[in-house]
Amino acid sequence: MHSLPTAVISLIKEQAAVRGLYRDPLPEVTHAVRTEVVTGTTGWFGRGRERRRATELLLTPDVLVVTDRDPDAPDADAQVTFYRLAQLDVARIDGAEPGLELVGTPVGATERGARVVETDGGPEVDRFHRALLAASEDSRRIDVPSSRMPAESEGVRELF
Repeated sequence: MHSLPTAVISLIKEQAAVRGLYRDPLPEVTHAVRTEVVTGTTGWFGRGRERRRATELLLTPDVLVVTDRDPDAPDADAQVTFYRLAQLDVARIDGAEPGLELVGTPVGATERGARVVETDGGPEVDRFHRALLAASEDSRRIDVPSSRMPAESEGVRELF
């Protein structure tokens, strides 16, 4: 986690506030994994250029933070997505192209969707997957995730 560029850390903090998370999720990260995918593109006159995409998965007790960026370019193109663990389903994909499938509604979105994060299927990803499943199960046992605003967790109050 300490290897994240400063611009990405700032983006995570900014987007957490914009999307209504009660607090900065970075100090609570318990597990993290980074994947890089190299893709070839077709250029002019048959010359191809390799492009890399880095994806970081940062796990907190109640939120999964997913960053997606080009590690070779300025971090202006970085994207960040937050998933509440209580609303997230995770499946491990084995085979020729291993990965983790995330099915849920990102914080701030209105529709549920699926996303596959390609991995190498190594032991680090296996440990992260187990921790993600355990944290997701734990968050479902709690009525209200702790990342919500305190007023939301107390229920509706009468104004009379």
